[in-house]
Amino acid sequence: MTRFRILCPRNTLTGGPEALHQLGAAMREAGLDAAMVYLPLRADSRTPDKFLRYGVPVQDRLDDAADVVLVVGETATDWVWRVRQAHVLIWWLSVDFHFRRPDKWTKRAKLWLRERLPRNRAYAFQPHPRVHHAWQSDYARRFLLRQGVADALPLTDYIAPALTVPEADLPTAPRRNVCLYNPKKGWAFTQQLIAACEGSGIQFVPLQGYTEAQLRELFGSSKLYIDFGEHPGRDRIPREAAASGCIVLTGRRGSAANPIDVPLPDFYKVDENAPGVLGLLRERLMAVCADDATHRAAQAAYRAWIRPQRDIFRAEAAALGPAFSRAR
Repeated sequence: MTRFRILCPRNTLTGGPEALHQLGAAMREAGLDAAMVYLPLRADSRTPDKFLRYGVPVQDRLDDAADVVLVVGETATDWVWRVRQAHVLIWWLSVDFHFRRPDKWTKRAKLWLRERLPRNRAYAFQPHPRVHHAWQSDYARRFLLRQGVADALPLTDYIAPALTVPEADLPTAPRRNVCLYNPKKGWAFTQQLIAACEGSGIQFVPLQGYTEAQLRELFGSSKLYIDFGEHPGRDRIPREAAASGCIVLTGRRGSAANPIDVPLPDFYKVDENAPGVLGLLRERLMAVCADDATHRAAQAAYRAWIRPQRDIFRAEAAALGPAFSRAR
């Protein structure tokens, strides 16, 4: 049986590591041999508390063997050059992060030095018999096609079950004129929008430091969620907010530019660089607050698209078993 070893940065609790743990859980449900490997390698590796619910075992070493598949994110493609026999599956959870370089010059200098070593250089789509690709978003699929990769596998993800609210269970109580946002995504533009909405009666609340239970309550009692970030992949928080009945508005960067990764009607997608965009957005946010029930109904198809994503992902993860049995 093929052994899948999922490489994950140690003690990092963001969406990418959660997707990696979801993958491990889905593979094991399908009867595949999957385990987490936390980097850097240490003998005392343990799963962060947030991800214990996925129940994926941990391995503190790596076997470089022909029956092993290392699953790595797009920021760890140097592992292609660190193994001689194992296959490497690059899971493109984002596109943009593959190219991003640190802001601080000290970190840039260290990266420059590290990448001069043959074993540490990033993968740049050189022909390689043991490298395979999977895409989380259509944005990543199209990127891979432009690099000449036509056989990449679909491997999406899903939002936490605790935040996947059935349509019949959407809160019916009146909602507050609250617009939620992620302060780590598109903050410069969001600041401008908050200033432009002064006097509108809309309260802007950053999503920071909340538990899943608190997020579900907040999503269920607020009218709006906005996201004017980069959308480097199929982002989680817009889906989490929408699942509880928040009305989502986004920009048109990255994956938000296409109707497959963010399938919202055009009214709810705005180009941040368009002339007069701040005034336009103020009008749209106020329109949503004035009649949120109508706008919530307009996003029913978006919510229906979100709910089966866990089952879709499980099928995609299970398909990796036969795919790599053929590849070896």
